[in-house]
Amino acid sequence: MKKILSPNKLAIIIATIIISSSTIFSQNNSCNYIVPHMADTWIFGVNARIDFTNSPPDIIPTSLNYGIPFGSSSISDADGNLLFFTNGETVWDKSYNIMQNGTGLSGSKYQGQSSIIVPHPGNSYKYFIITTNIYIPQIKTKGINYSVVDFTNNSLGQVESKNNLLLSENSKTICAVKHQNNNDYWIVLHGFGQNKGNKFYAFQVDTSGIISSPIESTIGYAQTGDVSNQVGYMKASPNGSKIALSLPIDGIVEILDFDNSTGSVSNPITSNPGYLYYPYGVEFSPDNTKLYISTSPVSSDTSYLIQFNLMSNQPFANPTVINKFAYAGTTLDSTMQGLQLGADGKVYVSKTKESGVQLPNLSVINNPNRPGLACNFNELNYTNNNGMFLNGAGTQAGFPDFVSSFLDIPHFYYLNQCLNDTTNFVIRNTANLIPTWDFDNAGGTTILIDPMNPKHIFSMDGTYNVKLIETYDGNDYEFSEPVTINPLPSIDIGQGSEIIYILTGSSIRLDAGDGMDIYAWSPTGSSDQYLDVNEEGTYIATVTDFNCCTNSDTVQIKFASLVYPNAFKPISTISDNQSFKVVGDISAISKYQLMIFDRWGQMVFETDDPVVGWDGNQNGTPAPMGTYVYSSIFTSFESGIQASIDIKNTGTVTLIR
Repeated sequence: MKKILSPNKLAIIIATIIISSSTIFSQNNSCNYIVPHMADTWIFGVNARIDFTNSPPDIIPTSLNYGIPFGSSSISDADGNLLFFTNGETVWDKSYNIMQNGTGLSGSKYQGQSSIIVPHPGNSYKYFIITTNIYIPQIKTKGINYSVVDFTNNSLGQVESKNNLLLSENSKTICAVKHQNNNDYWIVLHGFGQNKGNKFYAFQVDTSGIISSPIESTIGYAQTGDVSNQVGYMKASPNGSKIALSLPIDGIVEILDFDNSTGSVSNPITSNPGYLYYPYGVEFSPDNTKLYISTSPVSSDTSYLIQFNLMSNQPFANPTVINKFAYAGTTLDSTMQGLQLGADGKVYVSKTKESGVQLPNLSVINNPNRPGLACNFNELNYTNNNGMFLNGAGTQAGFPDFVSSFLDIPHFYYLNQCLNDTTNFVIRNTANLIPTWDFDNAGGTTILIDPMNPKHIFSMDGTYNVKLIETYDGNDYEFSEPVTINPLPSIDIGQGSEIIYILTGSSIRLDAGDGMDIYAWSPTGSSDQYLDVNEEGTYIATVTDFNCCTNSDTVQIKFASLVYPNAFKPISTISDNQSFKVVGDISAISKYQLMIFDRWGQMVFETDDPVVGWDGNQNGTPAPMGTYVYSSIFTSFESGIQASIDIKNTGTVTLIR
């Protein structure tokens, strides 16, 4: 007799086995959050090199000094391996040699931001280098240009299509973010002078390249006057919603909204002229709620690092001075200049002496998301320090610039997002914290062997608001992220049964369900949705959906045993002997026909239902005892390799009274 399983019982049993063995696989599946590594390698200052691919980052000075006192740009591949870097004038490849045709770019390595590198959305072998140069009417007019680096025929890259003009009459500032469509990019520039000084220019980079007609926004403080107003910084927030910039000579800091779907700039919040003395470096916190500004004095006697709360309607009203020191030439301290967010969630501060002499350490804002002095400038575990030692290299004024979206990394993220998975949680920045976790009353099992890297097995699928509470110095700082646990895909190749019967000589098509990403059948190795079977055996289908969740089902195929009794007795006390019908695994029959004839060839009974048998009556009257002839046809199911077949059966049966 066919064994019928309770709903999903088989799927649950097999899923338990498969999930326990597939957890290792799911930890590296393509549906997990992938940390971007394009901003991992920094080359700057004097022989300074930092690689953020590992934690803590590797600090390995370069063998040569590449002459990068101010801004530069670099880019790495998806695994964090350096591809190339530039100071706006020269391009070096991953071997730290000058790239083919890599000289003569029209940017300037002096002052502020020299360049930025943007991938080509339509060609993974190409990148755009956008270079900046200072604008002085009739003296310096090279403007902002782009060149193309191509790896198609050269694994080290080569520069082609060099120095294509994007904007003249420009400020020497630049930033870039991902488009809202998560494929294209925006390059944001600012004009300078009487004609263009009141305009932002957003150039879209799509699959065809850089679109030459920018989105213009006439908004904000007009940048004119002293050319040194051009050499501050302009940065976009990691999530692409804000832009901030500094005008050193006018003492202006400006914060604006950026629409990364349209490229428009709006809603400026502008400080009064002279609000800060020579504001210079600009950077956002990883969570986009704080803005940091460094002041690098020309004649004033104090250098400042200041935090602004972007959640306030008046962010300039009550800033917090994070650090300051008297500046008195080369004999005492240094000035704080460039600021740059790292892949580790910390903000780094470059420093230099008045004469431009290198310094051996970077300053570090260890917890830039936290308000005020809780951001822990140069402080780890209640101990003050000198920040990051560069292992014999030196910092000067600037850092590499990056597409800000490359650093839009969650404060914590998770791996393994399927029901029954062991979901791992990873904290981006583990400095200065004692972590506790709230899994939103999700149920399940929490594994807290290491609170810095906890694990949780969710008991139900759904979206949960998981919270990380960081306790430090008596204060709690809460961060939350939505965590989606996906259900396992539904699969039932046995249609609720452990065994499927087929007629001898026939075949059947097993269906693992549509809409899956990956199919795998055992023991055949097939990767199709369907499997046509004409042999007895045990068959397992494993499916993976587009959430990278995996489930399996198994079924046993057997040839059906079908027989007819040679006699029956309608008044028997045994119910199975009271009628004449086929006995055995009738689920193997697609269509059925049974006819019974008396000795004169007259048909006394007919049915197309194998469950219905002859009860010994003819037209409602008991038929006479005796021998009768039967004829039946079993029709099998069709499959992809075989049409249905008919199996004919004939014989005699004795009706007993």
